[in-house]
Amino acid sequence: MSTKFTFFLSILFCCISSSYAQQNSDVYGLVRNGEGIALSGISVTLEQQRISTDSLGRFRFQHITSGAKALRLSGIGYQTYQDTVHKEVNVSLVLDIILSQDNTQIAEVQVVGQSDTERARRQAIRAVVVDTRAIAEQPVTLAELINRSPGVRIRQSGGLGNAVDVSVNGFQGRAVRYFKDGVPLNYLAGGYGIHNIPVNSLERVEVYKGVLPISLGADALGGAVNLVTKGLPVGDQVDASYEIASFNTHRFAVNASTRKKNGFYTGLEAFYNYSDNNYHASVMVPDPNTGNPREQSVELFHNAYRGVYGEAFVGVKDKPWAKDLRFSLAYFDVERQQQHPVLMTSPYGAVLAKQSSIVPTLRYTGSFFDDRLTVEQFAVANTLQFNTIDTLQGRYDWFGNFTPTPGSIGESGRPSLSDIRIQQITSRTTLSWRWNANNTVSANYTVTGSKRTGEDPLGPRFADSDIDVLSARTRFGKQVLGLDWSGKAGDRWSYSIMGKWYRYHSLGTEAWANRPISENEEIAVSNSYFGAGGSLKYAWDTDRNIRFSTEYAYRIPEIDEVFGDAVWTVPNFDLNPERSLNFNLGTRNRFRNLHYEVNTFYRRTRGLILLVPVLAPYAQFKNINNVEGYGVELDLAHPINSFLDVRGNATWQSLRLMGFDLPSDQWRNGTRLQNTPYFFANLGLNAHINGVGKADNRLDLYLNYNFVREFYLETIPRQAEPGGFLGLSGTASVASDLIIPNQNLLSGGLSYRLKQDKYRISMEVKNMLDARLYDYFRVQRAGRSFHLKFTYQLFNAYEN
Repeated sequence: MSTKFTFFLSILFCCISSSYAQQNSDVYGLVRNGEGIALSGISVTLEQQRISTDSLGRFRFQHITSGAKALRLSGIGYQTYQDTVHKEVNVSLVLDIILSQDNTQIAEVQVVGQSDTERARRQAIRAVVVDTRAIAEQPVTLAELINRSPGVRIRQSGGLGNAVDVSVNGFQGRAVRYFKDGVPLNYLAGGYGIHNIPVNSLERVEVYKGVLPISLGADALGGAVNLVTKGLPVGDQVDASYEIASFNTHRFAVNASTRKKNGFYTGLEAFYNYSDNNYHASVMVPDPNTGNPREQSVELFHNAYRGVYGEAFVGVKDKPWAKDLRFSLAYFDVERQQQHPVLMTSPYGAVLAKQSSIVPTLRYTGSFFDDRLTVEQFAVANTLQFNTIDTLQGRYDWFGNFTPTPGSIGESGRPSLSDIRIQQITSRTTLSWRWNANNTVSANYTVTGSKRTGEDPLGPRFADSDIDVLSARTRFGKQVLGLDWSGKAGDRWSYSIMGKWYRYHSLGTEAWANRPISENEEIAVSNSYFGAGGSLKYAWDTDRNIRFSTEYAYRIPEIDEVFGDAVWTVPNFDLNPERSLNFNLGTRNRFRNLHYEVNTFYRRTRGLILLVPVLAPYAQFKNINNVEGYGVELDLAHPINSFLDVRGNATWQSLRLMGFDLPSDQWRNGTRLQNTPYFFANLGLNAHINGVGKADNRLDLYLNYNFVREFYLETIPRQAEPGGFLGLSGTASVASDLIIPNQNLLSGGLSYRLKQDKYRISMEVKNMLDARLYDYFRVQRAGRSFHLKFTYQLFNAYEN
């Protein structure tokens, strides 16, 4: 079936160039310069509507009535283009426009037509901007979408809803921070993140590499993912979707809002996810005759995920005293079954993890002194509830067969019936003062505080007592203050210079089951640190620039890294912050209609925090490795014509361990960072056919391919690495169970839009070739799956 589907898509793609239908009520266009190079960011006005061309020089006006229409185009360095075009009834109009250069254009044109998404792409601090609006109707997860970006790898073990880890230029784990509209996402824990958010809910995703903008205000080591939610146009809008897929997967999402002309608005964001995640995986199973382990394919029977999130909000916009004032109330509830430990070494059949919280938030934005001073404030206070349940008196095998073991509690070796509550507050204050048209000074102050309480009748006790260690005082606080000066020098230079101050404090008891300790052995730790960074950009025009950035930054340990989870992760009050020096240099350019971007990076990190085993089944976060590395990324985009384009990217990175002094560890110096890919690539083909079935309908086709070069579960000797150019050929000369082999993922689908884009139906086949795919810890991912998604969109603008 996979071969037939692949063949069908290939035939459709090949036929697109000769089957472009002219019947449609929209106006399409491609904007180029005299050399035939597509121009992005050009302001296009048709009657009273104004949009900007995308990164491939294209624009589209929907539902245009017939008759003569005034068309106007303008952009930096190009003469204004004006014409009258004639739109026929129920027939699409396709335009191919050439703009002439104008070296005398006045500076005021520089800001015409730039959307927030385009401004994020063009700032001095580099960001990979993923425009989710373009693929909102596709049955794609946010993790899959981000995974197609250059220099970014996503780890998600166990299918939908399971924990996600993002690697950005070798930064991974907690070194990469996550934000929602610029606010650290810690307050929402596992209820809201790239592992479960539907793409319909977002305007875009910003992936930062190297220096972070001061507005994010976090202690990241040069990696951040900012989830930007949709704006609120004046009027009523509804966006609802339902997806059904293999493995009994169901995903429902709705976003609705109404905004009056007086600025008052209300809205709702909600989604529900469920999946059995019962795909087949190859695991080692004891042979019933010999007892020796042998590989066998089994269906995962205890791997389900259920998650619900809802947020209602009310606010007011565009008042003299507030550009935006919003109060929201959110609730989330998550339940996840655990099929196995970190490695797929043994099966669980009853271990559960739960999270929930009620989350009130307040957000304010105001402008004063003729918009020269901007003030932003965000505040949240909530209690996160965590439960871990491992009370089974028995064992399951990989086939779901249960064997009772009276007197033995728990499958993991560490029984638990924990109820942990983390009371936390987060405050983020941003002040920005615009000195003149070219210079702005900003300050960001983010404060977080946490207090943990809880109990576990099956958990560890203090020495010679029946006192639960979870009853001991636990406090954690962190402050990050950042100052930034950003500006422009002439029409081509832009820059940003920043400094940061970090401070944290913790108070608690370093207790766990295998270490007797008294409840009065309290430990308090506090420290402060300073960091600095900057970026510089030179732009020849909107599509050609060169960027450089550098930063010396710290990453403060999180509360669960210091205190553990009182279940399987034990405390470590000797944990120090990670610190890193990184440099980034890149350029964006074009050759005719080929847009390309090349970026390089160098990083040197000390005190990398990793979770390591200490005494089975316990693990502890420790400052283990020092890492030095460099890499290069290439990103390409080529619009073949106004309805067909191809994109691709590739990343190679060399991340090596260093700083081992003991003779027994000397061999580790210069070896690759374990469990981290060093080469991966993506290729995507997208096409659009208008007038399929009816004049207003449109068919979108897409095909995406992803390749990951083999990498290694543990550190391997350097002389055992594969040879060839950059290590891209052959295989390592180590045991096969240490190798996570080459992986090839091919997915494709189609979307059909009808009735003025209100209704959309999409189908996709993921992993069309049913290839065996692995996660970072050699955890197997799902095979071929089928997805069907229905989307409804409505927008009614209020008349003036």
